[in-house]
Amino acid sequence: KRAATVYDAVAGRISQWGFIDSEKPISATQPLRPDEILYRARNAPTRYEEEDVYFAHNSLTPDQKLPNTDLLRALHAYISEFYGRSEARVSQKVWKSMDETALIALGILMEETVKEILGNTGDLAFLESAREE
Repeated sequence: KRAATVYDAVAGRISQWGFIDSEKPISATQPLRPDEILYRARNAPTRYEEEDVYFAHNSLTPDQKLPNTDLLRALHAYISEFYGRSEARVSQKVWKSMDETALIALGILMEETVKEILGNTGDLAFLESAREE
């Protein structure tokens, strides 16, 4: 049995039940984040919140904002599955190019695109009128 690596985690191939494959139930196919796998390892370092790299956003200025975490997780899961199913030749190049900065950039692009498409009142399209017409 092959042991999971950080590379498998970054590629979105590891769930809490081990390697993700098509024979497992849907609940077992949610990929874990690489940090979750790293800190669960047998000889993992002690995790201190104040030194955690995922809190680096606290030093950003107020006008700088990271994309929504749930959006990034969804993008990561989609991209991992998409390229995991592509041809080996193609996917090897892609795995090297889709790192954390590319994921953040894609998240920013997605958020900005949605803001532009919806506009100031676009979200109201999903609401019903309170008055009867």
